[in-house]
Amino acid sequence: MDKKIDAKAFEAFAEKAFKLTAEEMASLYNEAGELTDFSLIETKDAERIKKLSGDSKNQYSRGLKEATQKLEKEIKEKYEVESDLIGVDLIDHIIETKTEEVKGAEGDILKNPEVIKLVNQHAKDKKIWDKEWQTKLDIKEKEVNEANLFKEVESVAIAEFDNLNPILPEDAKKAKALKDILINELKKYKHQKDGDNISVLSQDGTVLKDQHGYPITFDAHVKNIAEKYFDFKKAEDRSSPGNKESGQTGTKKIYKPKDDQEYVRMMQDNSLTSEERIGIMKLHTNTQ
Repeated sequence: MDKKIDAKAFEAFAEKAFKLTAEEMASLYNEAGELTDFSLIETKDAERIKKLSGDSKNQYSRGLKEATQKLEKEIKEKYEVESDLIGVDLIDHIIETKTEEVKGAEGDILKNPEVIKLVNQHAKDKKIWDKEWQTKLDIKEKEVNEANLFKEVESVAIAEFDNLNPILPEDAKKAKALKDILINELKKYKHQKDGDNISVLSQDGTVLKDQHGYPITFDAHVKNIAEKYFDFKKAEDRSSPGNKESGQTGTKKIYKPKDDQEYVRMMQDNSLTSEERIGIMKLHTNTQ
C-alpha cells in the first residue's frame, strides 16, 4: 500500500524541489486553506527544465574545450613549441617555425607523415565528440518537448473528462486522486499536436485506430479510458442538483474503506455500478 502524503510533506517537497519561499508556498492556497493554484510550480518546473537544457549545452562546450586543450598541449610537447596560440593558429605557427628545420631534409612540412597523421586524427576525434554530444542534446531536447506537450495533453484531457460529468467524491483531494488514474493511463501513449488537434499514437508511432481502421479522436480516447474506471451522472441527475440518491449498501462490494488508499482501490473496480460507487463514496465521506 502506498504511503500517504500529507499537506506538510507536500509543502516540504515543493519547497525543496522548486525552491519556493514561504510567501510563494502560501500563494498556492486560497483563503479557505485549500490547495488550488499550481501555476507557480509549473513556472518553476519550466525554469528548471530550461536551466537543465542550458547546463547540457555548457557541459558539451566544456568537454570539447578540454579535449582540444589536451590535444594542443600534446602538439606543443611533441614539436617543442612554446606558444599561447590555439587551434588552427597553433598548427600554422608550428608549420612556420619548423619549415626551415625540415626543409631539404624532409621537404614541405605539410607533407610530413607525422603532421598529416596528427591533423587527420584531430579531425576524426572532433567528429566523434560532436556526434556524441549532439546525440545527448537531441535526447534531452526530445524529453523536454515531450514533457511540455504532455502538460497540454493533460489540460485538455481533464477538461474533456469533466465534460463527461463523472461521479467523483466531493473532497477535492480524493477527486484528484481518481483523476490521476486517467492521467497515468494517458502517459502510456505518445501524442502529437497539430494546431489545436491532438492525435494519439500507437507503439509504432502511427495514429491510433479503432477496430474498423478509423483514427480514434482524442476526445474518444479520453472517454474510452474514463469508462473503464468511472461512472457518469445520468441526464436526470445532472438536471436535478438536489438529487442525493443514496445507492444500495450491504453488498460485498459496498463497505466503509479503512483509508484513502483503499477508497481509491475500491473505486477502480470496473464492475461497480453507479449506485455502488455512490454508496462507497458516502460511506467514505462519513469517515472524514
